[in-house]
Amino acid sequence: MKTSPGMPKDRISLRILTPVLAVLMMFPALGFSAPLSDTLKKSKSYKIISVKVLGAVKLPKWYHEGLSFDGKNIWISNGKNGKVWIVDPETGDFGPSIESISVFTEAVTNISGDLFFVTDWEEKKLYEAKIANNRMEVLSWASLRPAHPAGAVWNGDRLFVITWTRSLTGTKFDLLDLTRRMKVSGKISIKNIQEPAHLAWDGENLWITSWYDPLVYKVDINEWEIIGAFRSPVERTTGIVWDGEYLWLTGTYSDLYKLEIVKEERASMKIIVTSSAFKEGEMIPGKYTCDGEDMSPPLGWSGIPPEAKSIAMISDDPDAPMGTWVHWVIYNMPSDLKGLPENVPQKDTLENGAIQGVNDSHQAGYGGPCPPSGVHRYYFKVYALDTKLSMKPKAVKKDLENAMKGHVLAEGQLMGRYKR
Repeated sequence: MKTSPGMPKDRISLRILTPVLAVLMMFPALGFSAPLSDTLKKSKSYKIISVKVLGAVKLPKWYHEGLSFDGKNIWISNGKNGKVWIVDPETGDFGPSIESISVFTEAVTNISGDLFFVTDWEEKKLYEAKIANNRMEVLSWASLRPAHPAGAVWNGDRLFVITWTRSLTGTKFDLLDLTRRMKVSGKISIKNIQEPAHLAWDGENLWITSWYDPLVYKVDINEWEIIGAFRSPVERTTGIVWDGEYLWLTGTYSDLYKLEIVKEERASMKIIVTSSAFKEGEMIPGKYTCDGEDMSPPLGWSGIPPEAKSIAMISDDPDAPMGTWVHWVIYNMPSDLKGLPENVPQKDTLENGAIQGVNDSHQAGYGGPCPPSGVHRYYFKVYALDTKLSMKPKAVKKDLENAMKGHVLAEGQLMGRYKR
């Protein structure tokens, strides 16, 4: 842990420590030095959570990141070279902005009084800072290299920080459990939330947003289980905060939304997706990849609600070096369809009326795994919709996601891997 300039005289001696000793003092706070404590799992009692949007506060355009709440106002972090905004959520009025100490401010979470933890994505650091005269001053910091820290929340006893560790073989997501002194006491592997972004604490559970998919997850930290989720009304959801009664959400370029959690949670609407060619997490056989016949694998599903009017599916690879790569987009499948056979034709419209969109290879239908190197994950995500979509062929993934908003009754996925 490093100490900032301007420290009391009785701590000046810390500044003349040898480099070796300084490094040794830092090591307990490094994220990668912590043992793997657990893996975040999906609970058997997982439920779909109902929420209601109560209103929104208009935000100026910027790269919005984490949110925090000081008892009256919501603080909004704003990424690279951005200030921290303070807004009264009841009136929409903005107070004085805070000059951040980080290069890319992901999250600011209050410890007590004028003390805060701050995560810096670009510098890969976690800061302890105090605020005076609308400016942050570094008190101490810990390096989280090689990981990028994203969301962070202090729950009064423990600090939780999401990290992304990028490599040529993909990105690894973890949730660090740290002490008040920024020492890692646990490290939770996140494998079933794609691109986890930010955190909120409601007094009992964590809430985790995903920048990749439109879901917000509720997590039991005692069992490290995902116990529920709701569909976010926000594009590219980032910041989330609990004000004691309501959740507030924002997105990369979105406004600030106020959400009420409907107390009665309806029964889980979960689709079970399977394949006779591979099981969840297993390697996809070569015949379904660019190294083989590049044909689509056989898929099956169950759990489609009786009120569904159509089924849609998206298949993609979140580990692609240049960002998520879309392998298959298909929609308006009949609601009584139980799956897809092997080798679905690569044409716009199928005999059963289903329509295929365009993948990132600019082709209609399926394009198999073809990673440049390493192990990649391939998701087959199935959605039951309460409507038949009025979309023509050749739609792309974003078109389908936009069209599905507010129409998803149930969803599920199957993940396979492939290595080259």
